[in-house]
Amino acid sequence: MAERQDIQDLREELYLAREELANVKLRSTTVISGTELLVILCFFPMVAAFVALSIIIVWRVTQSPAEVGPFLDIILLALAVVANPVSAGIGMLMGRYAEDVRSKKKKAEDEEI
Repeated sequence: MAERQDIQDLREELYLAREELANVKLRSTTVISGTELLVILCFFPMVAAFVALSIIIVWRVTQSPAEVGPFLDIILLALAVVANPVSAGIGMLMGRYAEDVRSKKKKAEDEEI
């Protein structure tokens, strides 16, 4: 009879260990929702265009400033038009990331108590 109780205790301990392992795996994986995926897919081309335009502007101005000089105000206007949505989007993504980090820390603190 004592052996059955020991076996039952070991099974319960194994079950709890598996449950805890599953919780750790769940917390350590990164899962994005469909909405977040769409935001990233729509936002990435805008960031890439901003970076490419910035590189082209710097490259052209350093190579031939006399040719680019008369058109520099138009080029910088185009860069500014792209910069505002990129800045706003990055700000929103970083805010969302900070919110997720805060919620994970709060969950971890709650579990410790």
